Amino acid sequence: MQSSQFQFKPELVHLLKWFNDSPDTGDPACICSYCAKVIEDNFDDDEGNGEIPIRMWRGDGKDTQELRLHMDCARLVIIGWSSRDQEYIHHPEFTAGQEAFKAGWRRGSNPWSKGGPDRFRLAWEAGWDDAWEKRES
Repeated sequence: MQSSQFQFKPELVHLLKWFNDSPDTGDPACICSYCAKVIEDNFDDDEGNGEIPIRMWRGDGKDTQELRLHMDCARLVIIGWSSRDQEYIHHPEFTAGQEAFKAGWRRGSNPWSKGGPDRFRLAWEAGWDDAWEKRES
């Protein structure tokens, strides 16, 4: 198993907890390394939404440790996580994603997630992420 190549914001590194286990999403032991809340598995809801944790590992063999994050927490602690926003900022889907966030839509409600060009899906998600980050800062 390879170690993660992500870089974390230096002021937040000491807040991240590494785990010796790797429970499935939805298991009460599947706790975010940053906010310490359970990463829920709710893909069976009516809207098809759910959380997919970002998982990273360090070490090898029995000494391997896992860091797991909600998508939103990953955006807070990983340097450059949203750099793709600049690539999509001029696409109409970017603005549509921003407006969807402001209207209270969940990220999993992306209209392009089940079809259409990847550019549309990624631009919409980048817009949603941008609006979320602006609210958080």
